[in-house]
Amino acid sequence: MGEWIRSCLDILLIVMVGIGLYQAMRLIKHLAGLRQGRVEMERFVHEFNATVIRAEAGIKGLRQAARDSGDDLEKLVEKALAVRDELQFIVESADQIAERLSHSASMMARSEKRPEAAAPTPAPEAAKPVAKPASEPRPAPSDAPSTASRAEKELLQALQKLS
Repeated sequence: MGEWIRSCLDILLIVMVGIGLYQAMRLIKHLAGLRQGRVEMERFVHEFNATVIRAEAGIKGLRQAARDSGDDLEKLVEKALAVRDELQFIVESADQIAERLSHSASMMARSEKRPEAAAPTPAPEAAKPVAKPASEPRPAPSDAPSTASRAEKELLQALQKLS
């Protein structure tokens, strides 16, 4: 009976070794899968890192472009404000000139409407103001600054040609 027990124990030991080998092979397959997953994960991390670096460079470029655009926009706004102020001055000057022209036109219209019989007696030659010919340019108004812009000068010349 001793041999029979020994044979059973040997068979049991062989079965256990077979099961151990089977489990070891399964474990080896799983480890190979984990190694493959690790390699893929490393590749993914490297690609992700490269993408993050490109994104950071893009963000820096966008920030710089925004700063440049902001500076350009600020300069344009400053120029626009200067042009607005100059245009406002031109409009005010044109309004003053238009008021003077209107006043002059109404004075001329009044003098033309006066009847000839009711006209006052002519003044002596020395007291009469000398009328300037229409072709001579009028002097600039005293309240206008001496440094007029080109547009103001052109406007004054055009108004002088009309009168």
